Amino acid sequence: MSTSVAVKSPILRKPLKSVVIVQKLDKDYKSIENFVNKNMLKAFSKMFFLRPKSNEVECESINLCYESFLFLNVKYHLEYYRNRKYTFNVDNNVVETTIFDRVIEPVTIEKSEACKEIVVEGKELVIHENTRQFALDRKGRSINLRNLPSAKNESDPIAFLDSYSTDVRHLEVSIPEILKKIVKKMPEDLAQVIKEYLEITNQTLIYTPVFEARCRNLKSHEIKIIPVSGVTGKIFSL
Repeated sequence: MSTSVAVKSPILRKPLKSVVIVQKLDKDYKSIENFVNKNMLKAFSKMFFLRPKSNEVECESINLCYESFLFLNVKYHLEYYRNRKYTFNVDNNVVETTIFDRVIEPVTIEKSEACKEIVVEGKELVIHENTRQFALDRKGRSINLRNLPSAKNESDPIAFLDSYSTDVRHLEVSIPEILKKIVKKMPEDLAQVIKEYLEITNQTLIYTPVFEARCRNLKSHEIKIIPVSGVTGKIFSL
């Protein structure tokens, strides 16, 4: 029978400082502008044949920002006791059994034929471990980190971010908030927690340059933001 147990949040062992990586900008403004001018009609296309005319769409501005992404390796460890009942069959002529100085009377069970069994109550110590990887955008949403373009990195990322502070988009969620996703539900058979902790084995914060092109449909006044990677010069999407 499961037992409802109130438990505290797991302890975070040895909090790590993030390894910070800033990818180098590889594309200039002119090349990004040319790419946007060639592709912005697609952004306003409802279907292949419902596309505005070229003179109905314009690019109002292109701004460079640095988007942040977090990569975590997290180990979750839980040691707990669970209650357990052990059932043993005994001969029909047995009237009592002594186990560890405890007298247990058998009960008769009606199956295909009558038989006797004893039930022993005990506890089991269980160790549960789980390792997970998280790849998240700055708002804490899951992404596919494999789609992040490979690039050369700035030699001094911290100094670079400090000097380029106009549009650096840092994380908007805290590490403890992210770690809550590890422990969504305690085991149903948990009776007593002995030890519980989280351990971060890798914590990498990656900043990548992204140009954001603000484009407008002059006829409908609809606005689209087209993100273009400053590394590849192509549409940026994870």
